[in-house]
Amino acid sequence: MRQRLQLTVLFVAMLVLSACSTPSAPSSEAGQLRNIVVGMPFIPNIQFAHFYVAASEGYFAEEGLDVTFDYNFENDVVQRIATNNQITFALASADSILLARSKGLPVKAVMATTQAFPIAFISKESRGITSTDDLRGKTIGIPGRFGASYIGLQALLKAGQLSENDVTIQEVGFAQVAALTEDKVDVVSGYINNEPIQLTKAGINVNILAVSELYPIASDHLIVSEKTLAEDREIVVKFTRALRKGMNHVSENPAPSFQAALQAIPEANKGDPVIGLAILNATITLWQAADIGVIQTANWQKTYELLLDMGLISSDVSLEAAYDTSFR
Repeated sequence: MRQRLQLTVLFVAMLVLSACSTPSAPSSEAGQLRNIVVGMPFIPNIQFAHFYVAASEGYFAEEGLDVTFDYNFENDVVQRIATNNQITFALASADSILLARSKGLPVKAVMATTQAFPIAFISKESRGITSTDDLRGKTIGIPGRFGASYIGLQALLKAGQLSENDVTIQEVGFAQVAALTEDKVDVVSGYINNEPIQLTKAGINVNILAVSELYPIASDHLIVSEKTLAEDREIVVKFTRALRKGMNHVSENPAPSFQAALQAIPEANKGDPVIGLAILNATITLWQAADIGVIQTANWQKTYELLLDMGLISSDVSLEAAYDTSFR
C-alpha cells in the first residue's frame, strides 16, 4: 500500500536513487568487519543523520559492523527483508509492518527510530483552523489515497469524530506547498519536519494540527525478518546498540551532526543549510523518548485499531507478534 516518499521534498531534485555506502572503517579493521545492508525507504536524506553519524563516529565499527545503505521505497524494502537474505535491516512504519504481516510476511519491529508520527495538517493562519472541529466542510489536500498522509488523515478524522463525508479530499500529488500557497485547498498534509519549515521560510504563517498530538499512532521502526531474530539475534543487539548511540549523538550535537550527514550525502550541500539544519532539529524532536528507541506499545494499539476501522487488516492479525521490545 505504502510507497511512502518519506519526509523532505527539499532534496528530491538533487539526490540520486543509487545506493550509498557509509564511510569505511579504518583499513586495519576493515577485513574483520561484517558487512550489513540496511534497506532505506527513501533516497539519501538528512533525516537519516543518525545512521550516517553512527557510521562516521565508529559506533557500527565498534560492534564489528560495516554498514551499507540500500535506498528504495518502503513497500520494496519490507518485501525484500522478508524474502531476501541480502538485506538484514530496514526501516518501515508500524502500519506498513502490520499490513505486511497481514499478508504473511514474517517481519518484526525491534526498535523505534521515530516516536511521534510525523504527519501534520497545515493551514494558513488566516484560515483560523486550530482544531479538528474547524475541519468540517474544508478541502484537504493530500498526495493521494495511499501512504503516510492518507493514514494520517484517517487518524485525524478519527480523533475529531469525523468521516470523509465531512470534508472534501483533494489529491494534489506531492505539491502540497504550492496547493496551500495558491489557495487551491484549505489544508494540506505534510511532514511536520518539512512543509511547515518551508512555508515559514517563505513568509507564510501557518497553523498545524499534528496527528501525534491528536491520535498518537506508531511511526517508523527498524525491522528484521523473523529468521534473523531466530538465527542471529546477536546482530540485532549490536546494530540497535550502535544506532542508539548515533541517535543520542545527533540529539546532543545537531549542528556538527548535520555537517557529518552532509559528508555522507554531499549532494545535499546544494541545499539551503539553514533549512537543512532546521529540518534536522525538527526530526530530532520526533525521536525523543525517555528511553530513546523504545517501542511504545500503546501507539501500536492505536495503529492496529485504526487499520481495523479502515478495513485494511482483520482481527486475526496478531499485534504483539509485530514487534519485539526486548532490545534495550
